[in-house]
Amino acid sequence: MYVLIDDFDGQGAVTLFTGPRPDKADWEDIHRVPYGSDVTIPEAPAKGFVIGEAITGPKRS
Repeated sequence: MYVLIDDFDGQGAVTLFTGPRPDKADWEDIHRVPYGSDVTIPEAPAKGFVIGEAITGPKRS
């Protein structure tokens, strides 16, 4: 799993990459949401951790 919090992606975005596929140099699932939306870590030690407005700030216009 890989999480990218990107201030330079439009108005800011959080992207969660899960299910690494090294044989294809890709990911099974890529979930991208704008700042102000919640993303919940689905597995691993951080399972259930929410990346939301408290971390990213509100949705930017």
